[in-house]
Parts: sequence; structure tokens; C-alpha cells
Amino acid sequence: MSNIFIPSQAVPVSPTTQSPVHGYPSFAQFVGKETGYAIFRRFASLNAKNLLYLQVELVQLERQLHRLEVQNSRYNESEALQCRVSDLMSAAPGTNAHMQWQKVQEIGEKLERYNHLLLQHSQLYKLPKPNPLDFDTLHLWLHREDTGGKWLRDPEDTIWAKDPSSGHSLHHDLVALSVRKTDGDAFTNWFLDTFHPWWHYTVGMRFKKQNHDTTWSYDDEALERAASNFTIVLSSLLPTASIFALYFIARPVLRLAFIMVFSAVFTTCLAVFTSAKRIEIFAAAVALASVQVVFIGTSDGNGASRG
Repeated sequence: MSNIFIPSQAVPVSPTTQSPVHGYPSFAQFVGKETGYAIFRRFASLNAKNLLYLQVELVQLERQLHRLEVQNSRYNESEALQCRVSDLMSAAPGTNAHMQWQKVQEIGEKLERYNHLLLQHSQLYKLPKPNPLDFDTLHLWLHREDTGGKWLRDPEDTIWAKDPSSGHSLHHDLVALSVRKTDGDAFTNWFLDTFHPWWHYTVGMRFKKQNHDTTWSYDDEALERAASNFTIVLSSLLPTASIFALYFIARPVLRLAFIMVFSAVFTTCLAVFTSAKRIEIFAAAVALASVQVVFIGTSDGNGASRG
């Protein structure tokens, strides 16, 4: 995947034989460029309403079947009707036994549909939420002057609409078929979704060459490598920086205070720059503190070593 940025003002585009027709054809081509732009509603309320209605139908059918079973049990050979399905299947039309078998078949068809929709709905809940940057890009594209401005009409324009007060999506049930894969750490996400857009509109757009459709594209893998390289450099400097600082601190109380403060900074960096679990962060903090304590035990500070 890649980050795509759109100019805030209209830019003339030279028509080609491959240019899609204005409207949904051009919109579909834009969405097809990046999987992250495949943002749709899962219609959570409608799906829930559909399941609720089917559930009520099944409850009613369940009660009707029970009444037929109780009613048929009062006739002769009732045990045979309730113990041998073949007797129900071969019952003469119009009899209570035949009505019971028809009700069983009706329930089977409803249950198959209900179970299928229930499993489908559970899969919809597993779809990820759209990346905010991807949603903003999609929303901006829909309102570009060179793509016809706000060409969607009510109620279609509400699908990707924003709440005027918060600036977020108007609907809470938007899902993306795919989102960019990152290491999951807070720094990488901030770098891709906050810092990089700011850098592009401030500096990058002046030097980056535009695509034929007047957009700018950046390779997500290259951006992630840049964030990863920064994290690697930082991880190599942090432990040595603490030892370097302790070297110039002579008073034991100040040394202990520095270890406490630096341990807090170290664990915060682990939480922000990595996807480490809490137990892993705790173990790394203990290991670093142990190294610092050993250094304190062998040095008095300012280069003086204990003999």
C-alpha cells in the first residue's frame, strides 16, 4: 500500500482514452488504487434488525411446533408420531401429523437462513475500521472540484460524510476491506498518519512529482523502514546514554534518582516505539536497572573507579 495525497485545489488533468467516466466509474477507479480506500458501511443497525425479525419469527414457529406436538400427543399412536419421523413424513395431507411435519420443514428453512446471516454478521464485526487518513483522503477526493465537486446526492452523500462538529465519520459502522499493515507501535502509526501528512503538505509536495491524476503517492514500506531505522538508532543510544550520564554524577542519591527517572523514560520509549508486551517491558526495565546498579557499584562518578 501507499499514502496518496490530493491537492486541495483543482488541477487540470489531460484527458486520455483510459479516463473513466465521471461519477461512480471514476470513483471506483480511485478506490481500486489502494485497498485501504475500499471503505463501506456494514449497516450494523439494519443487519441487527434483520436478525431480530428472523429471531422473532423462529420464536413464533418454535411455539407453534410445540403446540402441534402437544396436540398430536393426545391422539392414538401418539408415541409413534413423536418417536418415528417416518410416520410424520408419510402422514396424510390435512392431518395434524402432516401439519407438524410441514412446520418442521418451515422451521428448517428459516433456521438455515438465520444461522447463515448470524455467521455473516459475526464476520462483518471482524472487519477493521478504516484508517483515518484513508477516510480523509477518500472524503477529499469526493469533494474535489476537478472531479465534479460534491456530485453525490442525498442520501448517497451520507455514506462517507463527516460530522460537522467533530470532523469524524458520520457513521460508526464504516469498515475497510483492508488496512495498511504496520508493526502496531504508536510511533509508526503516528509517523504514517500524522507526521508524514504534515511533512507532505509543508515540504514534500514542493519536490515530489505528481501522478497523472494530480495526486502524490508514497510507498508505505519505505516510510515504515524510515520509522524502523529511527527506532533502531534510538534503541542503541538509550542504554549507553544512561551509563554516560551516570559517569558524570558523583552523589549516590542523585545517581539513584537518575536511574528512577531514566527507567521511566526507557519504559515509555519501549511502549511508544515498539509493540512489546507489558511483561517484556518490565523485564527490559529490570535488566537496564541491573546494569546501571552494577555500574554504580564499580564507579564513584567523574571517572573514579572503586578498587
